[in-house]
Amino acid sequence: IAGGQEAAMMVTGASLEAVAELDLRRPFLEVATKCKVVIACRVSPLQKAWMVRLVRMGISPQPVTLSIGDGANDVPMIQEAQVGVGISGREGRQAVNAADFAIAQFRFLQRLLLVHGRLN
Repeated sequence: IAGGQEAAMMVTGASLEAVAELDLRRPFLEVATKCKVVIACRVSPLQKAWMVRLVRMGISPQPVTLSIGDGANDVPMIQEAQVGVGISGREGRQAVNAADFAIAQFRFLQRLLLVHGRLN
């Protein structure tokens, strides 16, 4: 990003569809890796998993991927990542059942990542 400024990227399901159909994976990853954060909104469960797979296979050296979800629509993404975290709550237990780790509330994520993640 020009001038050392921080940037963020927001993608929608329709834009991810275009990236896949027009084979723009490489340019998409080049821009995404320069961003501080990439936010995906209005994406299908399969598109969530596709984004995780794209990062795992398209970046070298291969990064460790972590997916966090709280409902059935997050299960494919959680299963695609090397580390899956399920948050139990209103949307049922499907994400928790598919995950490597389960937490009761989103606020417990910080401790899981920064304390337990560092010790293991």
